[in-house]
Amino acid sequence: MEPGFEIPKGLAPQAPTGERLSRPSRRRRFRPGTEASPFHQLMVALNRLERLPWALIGLWTLALGIVAGLAWWEASRSMEIGVGAMGTFLVFAGCDALMLILLPRLGYSFGPPKPPFITIVLFRLFLSLGTLPLRPFSWGIGLALIGHLAFTGNLLNALYREPFRLTLTELVITSPKLRGMPPLRILHLTDLHLERLTHREQQVIRWVDNLDPDLIVFTGDLLNLSYVYDPQAQVQCSRFLEALHAPLGVYLVTGTPLVDPPEVVRRILFGFTHITWLDNQIVRFGQLTHRGPQICLLGLTCTHDPEQDGERLRELMQQVPAHALTILLYHSPDLFPEASALGVDLYLCGHTHGGQIRLPLIGALVTASIYGKRYEMGLYRRGGTTMYVSRGLGMEGLGMPRMRLMCPPEIVLIHLQSDEPEESA
Repeated sequence: MEPGFEIPKGLAPQAPTGERLSRPSRRRRFRPGTEASPFHQLMVALNRLERLPWALIGLWTLALGIVAGLAWWEASRSMEIGVGAMGTFLVFAGCDALMLILLPRLGYSFGPPKPPFITIVLFRLFLSLGTLPLRPFSWGIGLALIGHLAFTGNLLNALYREPFRLTLTELVITSPKLRGMPPLRILHLTDLHLERLTHREQQVIRWVDNLDPDLIVFTGDLLNLSYVYDPQAQVQCSRFLEALHAPLGVYLVTGTPLVDPPEVVRRILFGFTHITWLDNQIVRFGQLTHRGPQICLLGLTCTHDPEQDGERLRELMQQVPAHALTILLYHSPDLFPEASALGVDLYLCGHTHGGQIRLPLIGALVTASIYGKRYEMGLYRRGGTTMYVSRGLGMEGLGMPRMRLMCPPEIVLIHLQSDEPEESA
């Protein structure tokens, strides 16, 4: 299967020179990506719902169905309409439960089914009752049924199709520093969040082999948060990384500390000689041709503390030779102002998942960034710095639903080259 090509959407225009980006207050109580963040607390709270027995959840769902039926009966004064509304609600809810329960059995994803089911059923109740005020009642009944069917279609897509609709984004990024050099092909992977090896990961490996990049970089989050200490997930993650090879090497930085604990990363990478873990380190490639500049790959460990990580970036940049081209690997886009001020040429990151679930006109619902939606996905430029925020490959863990909507997984192939036009043969 040949890779498909995608033109990045929503590219940000280059910021005018001297423009100042406002930074959120440093006196934040919570940092995205930490245990104290509200988003993490929500994931933990949802995960606790998995402890509830299915019998109790079934009774609760039946009660909601009765509520929907009684509401329609009361409004229409028709027992048939009330029973129909209750039956419709329960049938769709049953299909939702089946879709979620079958995911791990069919090898698609391996999250807990009960938390997303509870959320989905509440939305089903909204669909059942939202059209009650419409008159005549036939309109309300028809629209409610259409809403349930449309929601089921989107749910099937978000659970079973889109998480596996891998896309390739190709970018051409130019720099005057690269005059006299042939293009450098960099493959960017991020946010694997592996639970088990699935069709998605196997497809990534096939595409990497077909694309034959010069350099592969990975910007964090190897395992799904629910599977960080799962031995089978660790072994399968090692197997995935073992298949990645490139002439100039494979380089990796860790992501969110909760997802990439150092002891787990060491276990996954144990025995590998073809993958280099950059822990606040620089790799200098030297001149790839006799006329080219030195290329410095900066691997910055993410703590989700912009002050601390920004200071480490400044220390690394002080070690970069003058006129060298710099490529920063960092998990989150939250250091973009610092990277631009320090003169980083190319900044590769992920973390946001592009929102993972996006809606028309709104885009990402959650990005887990201190800048909110400002850098949710795609290409951004500020001064001489270009940043690409990848949607990544995997999905959030704990009690969050394993779904993607309007936000398929991606790998990014960057053609880094001179700003001079190529001479025709």
